[in-house]
Amino acid sequence: MLPNRVAVIGAGVAGLTAAYLLQRRYDVILFESESRLGGHAHTQDVSTPDGGVVAVDTGFIVHNDRTYPNLLRLFDELDVDTQPTEMSMSVRCAGCGLEYAGAKGLPGLFPRADNLRPRYLRMLAEVTRFHRHARRVLSDESLEDVTLGAFLTIGGYSEYFVQHFVLPVVSAVWSAGPRVSREYPARYLFAFLANHGMLSVTGSPQWRSVVGGSRNYVERTAKNLSAVHVSTPVRAVSVRDDGVEIRDDSGQAHRVDRVVIATHPDQALAMLTHPTASQREVLGAFTYSRNETWLHTDASLLPATSGAAASWNYLKAACADDDAPVLVSYHMNRLMRLAEPLDYVVTLNATGRIPEHAVLAKMVYEHPVYTPASVAAQRRLPELDTDRVAFAGAYHGWGFHEDGCASGVRAAAALGATW
Repeated sequence: MLPNRVAVIGAGVAGLTAAYLLQRRYDVILFESESRLGGHAHTQDVSTPDGGVVAVDTGFIVHNDRTYPNLLRLFDELDVDTQPTEMSMSVRCAGCGLEYAGAKGLPGLFPRADNLRPRYLRMLAEVTRFHRHARRVLSDESLEDVTLGAFLTIGGYSEYFVQHFVLPVVSAVWSAGPRVSREYPARYLFAFLANHGMLSVTGSPQWRSVVGGSRNYVERTAKNLSAVHVSTPVRAVSVRDDGVEIRDDSGQAHRVDRVVIATHPDQALAMLTHPTASQREVLGAFTYSRNETWLHTDASLLPATSGAAASWNYLKAACADDDAPVLVSYHMNRLMRLAEPLDYVVTLNATGRIPEHAVLAKMVYEHPVYTPASVAAQRRLPELDTDRVAFAGAYHGWGFHEDGCASGVRAAAALGATW
């Protein structure tokens, strides 16, 4: 066995960050079950009508200059170019005909004359009350387990406000349907919203996208690793006193000193040949939503009114349907500043809504679901790390790219490698 050899299992942002830092001290072997590196950092090459090629991100798209310190440091070390982008969001309801866009001032809130309806005006008034109420909840630790649904009931918010403002925002941000969104722990949710400037009408950070697509950072992160194995699922991880044995899908055994398991928690638990009681309890507490994601050119899923044009676009088929899947479309021309005549759109859960001739690529992305039980388990994650094994993944935080990157930094530090 080579001395000081570390394996990293999973090549999403968490695994890539851990591997990037660990290579400064160890020989690093990276294992990835998919045929490519990056996880949610997924860039597609799309042929344009004029015979060119444009790079379009379909998973991780944006970050900001305030709440992504680890990712920004990684980008800085790798010399990754980024650019400012617009983070407006529209809501369109086929049930009542409402259409509006936030972060665009009065023109976005009133893109159509029929928005001057009493229940919509009342909804706008409820937004500021919601912000104040949420900030009060943040200061009260006794409300740790109160769900968003309970918070909204206690606050006496109108169902129109819930269906046309709160649930679209939560569903779009976490790629979760309305019913799941209601079960989100309110205080944990509000901490994220406050951190990202979303509990006030103004004060949002400057959002950015990666020039040329997120694969630019993926390729540079993995460039100098000792060995990279793609299309190589890991079936077993045996932690022993003298090291770790990793057995891949072909049955080949790899002996290393230490390992970072940077997969989804259920996958991590399934790999461990002798999981501890704590590992079973903590890793087994997380669940994920599964979202079919299509890259396409069908602009009908974007706002019908030009004044409501936005980067993130939430479409409701009816005013109230808690069982409906999240249907959100990202307008990539806006988000990545693509100077293209065609609209390039990434839509979640649009099966049956987009003609096949407009579809450019189909993917499935999974996102962690947060409940009082999973948030309680999340607080116990640090107790799972040892001097032989460390765990990483966006589920260690709010489920975003910075959370994955930060967990990779912590995992590397647990094994003795830092910035």
